Amino acid sequence: MRRALTLIELIFSMMIVALVFTVVPKIVFVTNKSFETTVREEALYNAMALMGIVVRLPWDELNTRYYRILAVTAGNGAYRCDESTGFYRIGGFRGSRNCIGSAQRPLEASATLGREGTDYNDLDDYNGFGLVTTTPYGARYDLNVTVRYLEDPDPGDEVDLSLLAPSSGTTDIKEVRVTVFARAKTPFRSSIYYHAANIGQFYLHKRAWR
Repeated sequence: MRRALTLIELIFSMMIVALVFTVVPKIVFVTNKSFETTVREEALYNAMALMGIVVRLPWDELNTRYYRILAVTAGNGAYRCDESTGFYRIGGFRGSRNCIGSAQRPLEASATLGREGTDYNDLDDYNGFGLVTTTPYGARYDLNVTVRYLEDPDPGDEVDLSLLAPSSGTTDIKEVRVTVFARAKTPFRSSIYYHAANIGQFYLHKRAWR
């Protein structure tokens, strides 16, 4: 009966052990990287999905009842829409998203951003909205929404909306920001922005079929 390894067998055993200790850490590293990439991709996907839900809502609570352009307190005078402009905004055309006319009292955009009731039925209702999600494989990430007014840009061909300063009053521009924070091994944070303008709601004129 053999009681010892031959030199060749010993060398092969050492090679196998060395191979295991070389390859296994790399496999673990690649697996972890793949897991973190999956978490980030899923977090960004859900952030974009949430943004998609928010931006499809009316611009303001009053736009859930009135399709016209609303009055603001700190807007740029170039975008006025009142009696002095014939109750429609310069650059538009009559009958298309006019502002509230003389027959109705002026309706101003909401100065306070947030939910007016229990429903999320307009864009700024999501201001302060937060959500914590845990995936089936144990990853966790947070989603948070903020909505604020920005100063109206001056009329021009090109406008960099990222350079607009926050406004203390109501304006014609609302900024929606969805921030996602992934609690992975390597923390990940990213924000998505959307800018919505006070241009009223789409209204379709219709007639009864005869």
